[in-house]
Amino acid sequence: MDHLLPPEIVKAEHSFTESLAACLDTDALLRLKGAYVGREGSHAARMMELLKAAPKDQKRELGAAINALKQQWEEGLKARQTELEAVKRQRNALAASWDPALPPPVPASGALNPLNRLMDRLVEVFRPLGFHVEEGPEIETEAHNFDGLNIPEDHPAKASSDTFYLAAHPDLLLRTHTSPVQVRTLLRVAKDMAARGGIRFLAPGRVYRKDEIDPTHSPMFHQVEGMLVGHGIGMQHLKGTLEYALRALFGPRTEIRLRPSYFPFVEPGCEVDVSCPLCGAKGCRVCKGSGWVEILGAGLIHPNVLKYAGIDSAEWSGWAFGMGVERMAMMLSQTPDLRLFFENDQRFLKAMGGLD
Repeated sequence: MDHLLPPEIVKAEHSFTESLAACLDTDALLRLKGAYVGREGSHAARMMELLKAAPKDQKRELGAAINALKQQWEEGLKARQTELEAVKRQRNALAASWDPALPPPVPASGALNPLNRLMDRLVEVFRPLGFHVEEGPEIETEAHNFDGLNIPEDHPAKASSDTFYLAAHPDLLLRTHTSPVQVRTLLRVAKDMAARGGIRFLAPGRVYRKDEIDPTHSPMFHQVEGMLVGHGIGMQHLKGTLEYALRALFGPRTEIRLRPSYFPFVEPGCEVDVSCPLCGAKGCRVCKGSGWVEILGAGLIHPNVLKYAGIDSAEWSGWAFGMGVERMAMMLSQTPDLRLFFENDQRFLKAMGGLD
């Protein structure tokens, strides 16, 4: 059609659709109708004047093209009028149903995920004991993730079947625990350890392992680790600190027990159990009838870990612990599937106190 119409009419044809969509009420639509198909001064009127002045042998084809374009405009205007009338009816119906005595709608407010709130709670429990928070990168080196923690070369955790290594940088990996923060912090403070008189901190954060996703496993999860280094630190200090912290979390009647266990970065190492907070240590499904629930791993810092950071293990000693946040959250809330913590289902979050 464009090759039969003068340039000014072709331009009007191309702008019609955009102008039509910009009409948001019937007044604007009436103005557009007058500009395009009105009797005087409109694009349609100018097209008829061009038709009269056209050579006789072009009048038939030009007239057909003008009529088709005019019909296209009229149909578009009619369809848009129908749409605007429907919107107006909908607004009128809504206005008629509005009760000014009702309170205004309040949008739903978000909140921290239960896992983040639990980690914040752990930080607040340890803060009165002088612990501060240290952070580290989630992409780590083998040296910080393994070597500085006295993990041997043949340890299974170093296998690519357990750890996410970066293809472009094989010496880099997604950290498998928050313990590299311990290594980085000890390396940073080693020179002024004497002036500090020791150090104590927590390291909360995300970690990654090659686990299949199921109700109790995920390739991404959270840990909170703690470390204390000072003079004459022993297992009695570790037990006393954990007893204080776990009673603050689970209740003043909570009992703890330490069972011997092996971790490369502590010696001696132990698993720490708490008396089941859900049944009062009487025996239930969560504690499998034993009255005890495993909650974290801990131990005295291995001398090789201190040596790697340049700290004299004959002068300094300390302890460290690490706990899985999802495991603790599942136990406290009796949630059977850890995937619920990551799905942002508002019904679950509301039940967990995550939405007001």
